[in-house]
Amino acid sequence: MLTAVQLNATPSSVGPFIDENPLLTHAHVKPYIIAILLHRGAVSFGEVLAAITPHCAQIDLKTGAYGEYEDCDPDKTRLEIIVEEVLGEMVASQLLRYNEEKSLWVLSLGANKKNLTKVISWVSTLGGQIPHHLLVD
Repeated sequence: MLTAVQLNATPSSVGPFIDENPLLTHAHVKPYIIAILLHRGAVSFGEVLAAITPHCAQIDLKTGAYGEYEDCDPDKTRLEIIVEEVLGEMVASQLLRYNEEKSLWVLSLGANKKNLTKVISWVSTLGGQIPHHLLVD
């Protein structure tokens, strides 16, 4: 059996993702949003942040933009900027619509139900269930 000293001597011998979390990308954020959407049919900004935060690298949670996000709001974290971008992309593709009254992004089938195949794909891949409000449509 390995002792703590032996494990610390070879930090990456246990696996590439044990020692540190990789920087977030859009591809890392989307599954968290999709999981909440399939559960509730809608997602709030705070829910996404709360779900992802425990799995972020420290640099993703520091306030102040850097690198490719230098021109963004300096009062936001890298995580907040990426979540906003992903939600914006989903709104632009008509996969989500924003409900200003409740501050929620709501799953939508889009014009002519063009997003139905995407939602069915998510559900079948995850063994999930289509949200009730989409079944009514």
